[in-house]
Amino acid sequence: MRYLHPVQAHESFVASGQYVFAKDGKPQDKSEFWSIHELGDGSQFARLDSDARAEDGKSLLAELLLSRAGDIIRWDLRYENAQFEGGIKTLSASYTLLDRVLQVGYCMNGGARRYLERQIAPGALFDLPLLLTRGRTLPALASRQGQTVAIFVPMYEHAQLFPGLSSSVASPVAGMGSERLSMGGREIMTQRYRYVDKALSYWVDEHGIVIKRISAFKRREFSVSLKNYARRV
Repeated sequence: MRYLHPVQAHESFVASGQYVFAKDGKPQDKSEFWSIHELGDGSQFARLDSDARAEDGKSLLAELLLSRAGDIIRWDLRYENAQFEGGIKTLSASYTLLDRVLQVGYCMNGGARRYLERQIAPGALFDLPLLLTRGRTLPALASRQGQTVAIFVPMYEHAQLFPGLSSSVASPVAGMGSERLSMGGREIMTQRYRYVDKALSYWVDEHGIVIKRISAFKRREFSVSLKNYARRV
């Protein structure tokens, strides 16, 4: 697993795992390793290594500082995609969310480091486009089914969308109840969530970790599953 900064001596292990990807049942040459460690004050530090360089050129290293309540305090990333014509080739960025103000320091495509701020609407969900954090966002969206919800989605692939998009939409996620999944010889109880406007479902365990995702697009099925899932007792 690659990382921006190694695990420090004062961090204690919480959980780790690896996401593997398949298209129409055939493995793709991409994966996401992740780990979560706890700090002395009860906050958590999550690391992510998403490597799809052999598949579509993308590479993402990310670190997230989460409060005791699971809220995102800071998010750092290093993104690369040399094959993406018209998109961001390289991006190094640090995001800090403080009193509903998002502060971003970044260096894009080898340019000088810059800073910007964006106001986040009160009560808006901060929806990172990462499997590791999606398991926390889905229950919040499902709990507001039928209601209008404000969402801020960080964007790091297109310069014109950076640092993200704000929108107010009817919550697109419905809770589908509990389902038991088999993984590595053990049974895991999950909650299933479905996007009502697309063929997309997630299965999330009691700790807010996505165990499986299945989507369909243009008669093709894309699946993500979790393996090597470890968690402290």
